[in-house]
Amino acid sequence: MTPVGRSEDSRKKVNQSAMIGVGLGLLPFRFAAPAVAALGMKVVKDVQDAFEAETSPVEQAAAAAVLGAGEFALGSASRAARLMPWAGPLVSAVLTGVALKALGEGAIAYYQWSTNSRDAEARPAAAAADASRVNF
Repeated sequence: MTPVGRSEDSRKKVNQSAMIGVGLGLLPFRFAAPAVAALGMKVVKDVQDAFEAETSPVEQAAAAAVLGAGEFALGSASRAARLMPWAGPLVSAVLTGVALKALGEGAIAYYQWSTNSRDAEARPAAAAADASRVNF
């Protein structure tokens, strides 16, 4: 599968998860937080599977740290948004969807970069052989 196809497939899954996140964002955050965290992990795993990437323990720890920090920030923002009468739950829902979309787009960008750098590392021998030829 081409990198563009992987990106588009990943983006579809990210968009679906973001819409589910909007629905979860309508719930009180203390009830929705575990589901939002699980959905965030699913988004990252779906993107990783689409790019057929292997992750190191360091990458897994970094992903957990990003998810934890994002969950904390989202919880704070959602609680603050809910202080607004009438519109608070809707703003909280949109924030949840946007957070999941941003997480997914970040994962897509990271796995595109890692795939491109892995391919570039595999090509130097072939590039050196091509450089020795002169084309007229």
